Amino acid sequence: MKIKKNNAFIRNVITLMTGTVIAQAIPIAIIPVLTRVFSPEDFGLLALYSALISILGGAATGRYEIAIMLPESDEDARILLQVSVLVATIVSLIISIPVFIFNTQIAKFLGNDDIAAWLYLVPISVFFTGVYQALTYWNNRQKKFSNTAVSRIGQSFFQGISQISFGFMQLVGGLILGQFVGIFSGLLFLLKKDKTGKKIFQKTEVMLIKKQMWKYKKYPRYGIFGALCDTGAVQMPILMLTKFYSDSITGMFSLTFRILNMPTSIISSAIAQVLFQKIVEISNTEPENLKKYIIKMFLFLFGIYLPAVPILFIWGEPLFSLIFGQEWGRAGIYSGYLVIAVAIRFAVSPLSAVLGLEKNIKMGVLWQVLYLCTITIVLYFCSSLSVELFLIAFVVHEVVLYLFYLALIIKGTNAEIS
Repeated sequence: MKIKKNNAFIRNVITLMTGTVIAQAIPIAIIPVLTRVFSPEDFGLLALYSALISILGGAATGRYEIAIMLPESDEDARILLQVSVLVATIVSLIISIPVFIFNTQIAKFLGNDDIAAWLYLVPISVFFTGVYQALTYWNNRQKKFSNTAVSRIGQSFFQGISQISFGFMQLVGGLILGQFVGIFSGLLFLLKKDKTGKKIFQKTEVMLIKKQMWKYKKYPRYGIFGALCDTGAVQMPILMLTKFYSDSITGMFSLTFRILNMPTSIISSAIAQVLFQKIVEISNTEPENLKKYIIKMFLFLFGIYLPAVPILFIWGEPLFSLIFGQEWGRAGIYSGYLVIAVAIRFAVSPLSAVLGLEKNIKMGVLWQVLYLCTITIVLYFCSSLSVELFLIAFVVHEVVLYLFYLALIIKGTNAEIS
């Protein structure tokens, strides 16, 4: 029985990994084209827009999407899917108010006047992102991992085709519009697949909706703040670079981080989604083995990425110049520093599913708040330095904080699970 369970886990990982490989292969293939039709400033604008969507989209559903995995009853899970969509709708409407009233002021505060016109797309993009996340958890609960994989491929394909097309048309904001097309296509696929859209709009008694919202109230109570802290901290380098450095530097940083994270996401994101289900299973059936399992996964993931560190540190500049064009050589220099931060993130982040367990939510929020506070302080006080010293400070911070994160995750394996 244990062998069958392990085989099922591996099969699910491979399913998601295959979809992710194909989905990531598309942007990897087109990036050398995009870097020749779009400038670093264009990538800087995309980075700022994506940062806003990431921060707001992470909390768009009130974190109820995570709870979709937990109920024993599929009907209760379906109601939580409805709750997630309802909350995402309300949040998007709330976001639209300051966007339409204070558009120019927000753009000036962010440090990039060009973002003003694209702020109007933020509310609907946040809505799409929140619903897509909820549908992903719904499909994972049903063990329909192939749906998630295919949606990623479709999203990546339509985003890539759109961005290239808009680039050759020299359309201003083409990278942002292409990203918008991509997320919409992925969402549309999941809505139509298995008639999932009908499940969302299926009539449900208000009392049942209130019951599920109350039962899992810890997720919005702690999860929203934690998600804002988490995504805000992750996007803080982009926000700080946009505010205190040039758009070109922001674009180069964004491209470099994107390139470094592409190979890791092929394994990391696939494992992370299946891992949450696996962790819930182990914590319920063999809780004494959870710590050992997490430590083994950390060592495995860290060992995978380690060889990339010396390669990029030594040959980053010529590699980037050759692949992306001479204009992007400096981004290769940045990669030599940033690869260290990506390596430690890659090894630890998938394991954070442990802190998604109900009894560990507070511990996860503790780290998210600490991470946001420390990275904001460190980057703000280093914003007057050269960009190279700024990036070194960022990397040192990542190593220290993610090792502390790992310690909390290991401690979370001892938490009592109800």
